[in-house]
Amino acid sequence: MVDFLLFALSSVGMTLILVRGTLFQPFRDFLANRAEQIRLRREQKGRGSGFTFTEFLLGLISCAQCTGFWCGLFCGIFFITSDTCWIWLQSVSNRYLFNRILMLFCCGAAGSFLSVVGDIFIEWLFFSKMLLMHRFEDEERQRMSPPASDQNETEI
Repeated sequence: MVDFLLFALSSVGMTLILVRGTLFQPFRDFLANRAEQIRLRREQKGRGSGFTFTEFLLGLISCAQCTGFWCGLFCGIFFITSDTCWIWLQSVSNRYLFNRILMLFCCGAAGSFLSVVGDIFIEWLFFSKMLLMHRFEDEERQRMSPPASDQNETEI
């Protein structure tokens, strides 16, 4: 149970750091600029649009579900299948190897799902905070503004 909890939290955390974190923002900006340069160079040469490794990598680290799969796979190697992970290099039966590969794929799928749920939860918290801040600002403005005078009254 502890291994699964550590797996879940680490794969979600790793994904959110890669996709949303400020630590990797310069890397994401670099990839976006590089992909744009490649696209412009292809247009100038009159080539059709192709899919480059830079665009693939940018798409990968821009999507919580895609990055979550690979982070889940990586964390699954160390937390879920760590007891027998390094035995693969020895002679093992095909059934055992198939089960291990299937387990790693399931870890990737679980990491993908958990990362999307974590990303949605973080976004929900952020927008809830923003909504509360706007409500607080509106209440402050209403409290600070002078009361509206009754315009139906006539002056004598």
